[in-house]
Amino acid sequence: MQFKGKLGVIAVLVLVVVVVSALFISGQFSFNANAAVDRETLFQIAAFNTFSNGQYEGYMSYAELAKHGDFGIGTFDGLDGEMIALDGVFYQIPVDGKPIQADPAMKAPYATVIFFEADHTFHVDGAMNYTKLKAYIDGLLPTQNAIYAIKVSGTYEYAQTRSVPKQTHPYPTITEALKSQSVFNLTNVSATAVGFWFPASMDGVDFAGYHLHMVTDDHSAGGHLLDFIIRNATIEIDQTNKYNLVLP
Repeated sequence: MQFKGKLGVIAVLVLVVVVVSALFISGQFSFNANAAVDRETLFQIAAFNTFSNGQYEGYMSYAELAKHGDFGIGTFDGLDGEMIALDGVFYQIPVDGKPIQADPAMKAPYATVIFFEADHTFHVDGAMNYTKLKAYIDGLLPTQNAIYAIKVSGTYEYAQTRSVPKQTHPYPTITEALKSQSVFNLTNVSATAVGFWFPASMDGVDFAGYHLHMVTDDHSAGGHLLDFIIRNATIEIDQTNKYNLVLP
């Protein structure tokens, strides 16, 4: 009887371990709600090629997206303007070019975010246009096979940005949608550009090369960056070799 009792205790203990393990795996039990956050992984919803072919239905809320990063770019349900995330604040830049703070309940059809922690910081005196700045950053990248989150702040002597109006069904491709974009020409603004550099090997999964959005320091203007001249730039680069893509 004593031997059978020990077996019973062992069986109960095994059952408890199995149940607790299952709870951990399912996400219903955790000692620390933030333990699963990976601050070194770039988090993306939707492959760029899928999104750009007209998949503009938002399917992840900004409240959920914020759990995966405090820095990034994207858009809103129906391609309703540009998104920029900086220092944990998500902004929508609608077709009038005036940034507003995004409602956490709003949903994104496409976005890339990360918890930004600069690995390298550089200062550039004098003025550079977009082409020269990209060439300059190209020379700073340790490898062409990683992903880089890039922040560029300074005085923009000139910046050309854009935003896109909300689209209606049937959704057009991004090429068609951009025909109705609004373009803004800004002069002498203090601002920060936020975005990413993806390697050529990931073209289609995301946009290969540079993709930057901008917001002014006074939050009066911004959008997707088309061109600029920046003076006394501070360039911060965060390298990541880990990538998490969530499909619609």
